[in-house]
Amino acid sequence: SLDWEVARPYLQLEQERLPDFHMFVMAKGNGSYYTTRAGFIEGKNLSDRTHFQRAMQGETFVDNPVVSRSTGIRQVNIAAPIWSVPPKNDTEITPEKLALPNLTNENVELGDTYQPKPGKLPGPFSFPMGEFAGPVSLDRLSEVITNTTLGEGSYAFALDSKGVPIAHRDPKVIQSGRSFLDSPNPNLKQIAQEMMEARKIANPQESVTLLELDGQWVYVAYAPLQHADWSVALVIPRANVERQLNSLNLLASVLGVMLIIAMVIALLQIQTFEQANARAQQEALLNRLTTRIRESLDLETTVQTTVNEIATLLRLDRVTFGWYHQDQQCLEILCEHRKADLPSQVGLISIESCHDLCDRLSQGQMVHFHDSGDQLIYCQTGNYLALPVMIRGLHPPGYLICMRRKPWSCSDLELELLQAVSNQLAIAINQAHLYTTTQEQYTIVSEQAQCLKTTTTQLQHTLAYVDAMIRSLADGLLVTDTKGKITRINPALVSLFDLGETELLGQGCQGVLGNAIANLVTLTKTNPKQVFTAEVELTNQRIGKAVATAILKDTKATDNLDSKDGFIGSVILIRDITFEKEVDRMKTDFISTVSHELRTPLTSVMGFAKLIQKKLEKTLFPLIPTNDHKIQRTLKQVSENVNIIISEGERLKALINDVLDLAKLEAGRVEWKMQPLSVVDVLERAIIATTALFEQNDVELIKSIDEGFPQIIGDRDRLIQVVINLISNAAKFTDKGFVYCKVRRTGSEITVSIIDSGIGISEAEQTLIFEKFKQAGNTLTEKPQGTGLGLPICKEIVEHHGGKIWVESELGKGSNFSFRLPIPVESEPGVKTIAAETLLTQLHSSMTTSTIIRNSRKKTILIVDDEAPIRELLKQHLRAEGYRIQEAKDGWEAIEQIKQEPPDLIILDVMMPRMNGFDTAAVVKNDLDSMDIPIIILSITEDQHALGVERCLSKPINLEELLKDVVKLTSQEKPTKQVLIVKENLPQAEMITQALRKRGIGIISASNGQDCISKAISLKPDMILVNSGIAKEQALVKKVRFEHNLATTFFILLNY
Repeated sequence: SLDWEVARPYLQLEQERLPDFHMFVMAKGNGSYYTTRAGFIEGKNLSDRTHFQRAMQGETFVDNPVVSRSTGIRQVNIAAPIWSVPPKNDTEITPEKLALPNLTNENVELGDTYQPKPGKLPGPFSFPMGEFAGPVSLDRLSEVITNTTLGEGSYAFALDSKGVPIAHRDPKVIQSGRSFLDSPNPNLKQIAQEMMEARKIANPQESVTLLELDGQWVYVAYAPLQHADWSVALVIPRANVERQLNSLNLLASVLGVMLIIAMVIALLQIQTFEQANARAQQEALLNRLTTRIRESLDLETTVQTTVNEIATLLRLDRVTFGWYHQDQQCLEILCEHRKADLPSQVGLISIESCHDLCDRLSQGQMVHFHDSGDQLIYCQTGNYLALPVMIRGLHPPGYLICMRRKPWSCSDLELELLQAVSNQLAIAINQAHLYTTTQEQYTIVSEQAQCLKTTTTQLQHTLAYVDAMIRSLADGLLVTDTKGKITRINPALVSLFDLGETELLGQGCQGVLGNAIANLVTLTKTNPKQVFTAEVELTNQRIGKAVATAILKDTKATDNLDSKDGFIGSVILIRDITFEKEVDRMKTDFISTVSHELRTPLTSVMGFAKLIQKKLEKTLFPLIPTNDHKIQRTLKQVSENVNIIISEGERLKALINDVLDLAKLEAGRVEWKMQPLSVVDVLERAIIATTALFEQNDVELIKSIDEGFPQIIGDRDRLIQVVINLISNAAKFTDKGFVYCKVRRTGSEITVSIIDSGIGISEAEQTLIFEKFKQAGNTLTEKPQGTGLGLPICKEIVEHHGGKIWVESELGKGSNFSFRLPIPVESEPGVKTIAAETLLTQLHSSMTTSTIIRNSRKKTILIVDDEAPIRELLKQHLRAEGYRIQEAKDGWEAIEQIKQEPPDLIILDVMMPRMNGFDTAAVVKNDLDSMDIPIIILSITEDQHALGVERCLSKPINLEELLKDVVKLTSQEKPTKQVLIVKENLPQAEMITQALRKRGIGIISASNGQDCISKAISLKPDMILVNSGIAKEQALVKKVRFEHNLATTFFILLNY
């Protein structure tokens, strides 16, 4: 009937008995099939397989090795036909019919020992109605064949129908897949051909051949396999020839298993009728047990009912179920069914004295034994069968123990039933355990689900809160991925950059927000541990400040993180600082104004104090008698008081200068003179400037400077200021010991270190000292030394150069202040940049100067300042030096006096009413009659070249320095001025030329605008005269002043 449900339990038992088979397959005539592993296989068909086709032709067949379509394993399919049996046509079973002449096309011998019982058997077989097959792993067959040996040096191998080895002791031979028929070894090729020929003979016989293989003479015994398309051979060295070739018998017995399937089918058909009733009872029991397992999770009831029914069905005296505890060597009986005259065994039963039984039970083996007394398991003498109930993952093993007091030889059918019951009990126990575990897991999962729900809700609330917070940020937020593409923005960012409704997510930030933001993203990727800031342009001429940092996978492991390992993106905050920049500008302007207003009275105070000190020491003190001790004490106190006034004035001056410097640095309004320079030269000049600090104390100044440092780009004066400040601080806070200055190169940077052996700085104060007005130590109990602005100014200067400044110190062990500056990449060859300062220096150096003896006429100096005390102070000092003084209180008055009586020198203040000093200087320098008058301007910038004047001094005025400049500027001869005249569209060019030459002015002629630019660049005139139309048309002023760095060249535009 090909009823799978009937065949399946028996086939599963057979598979357990025959483990070499992966599974058993029962196929119908249309090619659909069932397997003991998966039941009915949907969507697949065996009709294209050779073994199926041969079976449907009535042949028992062993196929060539194939790869399983379901498992991918190389296997050999052993197949036999399933013959149809006409219903209702019973015949008597006789030994003659058991020969089964019509079973296959070939004779099948069942063996001499087989004696079937008489009974009913369906009529003769008519035709194949299906296939029964069993796949055997090719690895298993290969293992059996390759392990078949006969003494040292012998081995076996197998060839398929094409001569390709499917089993061999050398794995490389199998992996090559090369047929022995194509072997370059003629002997091996010969034996392969003989094996193939023998396979084609109707009744092939075993053959033995003597030949030479691998350098030695061997016998090769081979035999084609019945029902198979392949052959097996045994190679035996000639030295072992005296031994019988009985390994082929072993090999034949192993391969004989391949014919078991045909025998199984025959036996199944023979026994079907006589076993129907017993099987029906067994199936009924199994069905009840299965139903009970499915319907109830009460394990105790299920097991008890099962042992009761088994005892009744098999007429057993006792059936028990229990667990074996290996550590205690005892059986724990949980339930039992027993005859009334037998004692109960529920509880623990020790079997410690039965070591063999203990070992077998601990291994989960089925045990069949005969008990000769009460000592073994405390029951009457009888026959016992203990079947393991193995539950994967559970220990100890369970056992179903059956006992019959009469002699008992357990039949296959009974054993099959008991094994099936054991399997069902295992399912029941596993199901109960699974149910208990599931309930526990369900409780845990329910709690976790509730926890997850709560956490999810909290997370949703948190995400909503974070999202609302991000959307409400007044600053713009930008988040990018590792490729710089936008992943998150907020409305503030859209507003700052006026991005509108454009879809931005997924776009590159460079195309949307510009290069400045893209550069920040790149910096955070290459330096994920640092924070970067930059000013960026916003819409509507606004300015933003961007702060960028990297997003890392694990912030706790940042210190151990490689620069690229944990980077997953960048986050940038952008704030509109337009208002802050404006406030900063106003603050700087305010500080500049206040500084000027403070410097003016401070100049008067210090100037008059020094004047008083000079008059007292030179004029008054010599006239006072010194024989009176009171007078001497008074004179000393007066002198000390004046010195204190001057000293405190200098301190106040330094404070004002520091405040102004810091304000200008923070506002970005410092004019940096960036040029190539040597760091070694900077350090040398700073050391020279601070040498005096070490002359009056017990501190040694040590320097360590290597040679061959490359140049850097920087502001020489500002860097000297940094080093002087660091050396001065080291000298101030070191009473004895040393100050060590050194320069070293570290990669692409140069590091300058100032190390002292002074008092040191605590760790808590090391970060504070770079803040404004913060000093180390207690400023309330200790006298502050300085303004507290020196180090903040140093920090601003170093960071402007792209460097970093830091301190390493410990209290009582000195300090190490260091800063590093980057070494620039080499510029392109042939390109040279000339700063305005250098250009003007060359201009002045080209002028011939000669010192002359003062003539009898006094030099006239015009003092222009709106503050009368300042004018008075300068007047007294300069008159004492023999100069004639003119005064003007603003620029307009000064210009009028210059026209009436040109002075030899002008001292000019900046902050004045009506016309300030800058405008006054511009008017003077653009007038041919006054352009050669030297000007000393009192300004905050201290940059005379940018202002176009000869000298620039800052208030409070250093009178000694002022007098030196006055002497120098009034003593030198007037240099010959050069005027460039552009003759294009200038009719009176010749007349102007003659007039200027009469005044001693050098003339340079240019024919047109291009010629003007060329000669202005090469000759650098002091003034250019040009037609206004030509200048405007060719943009001469812009090209000369800005494009060619001639900012101080004056233009006179003539209209004709």
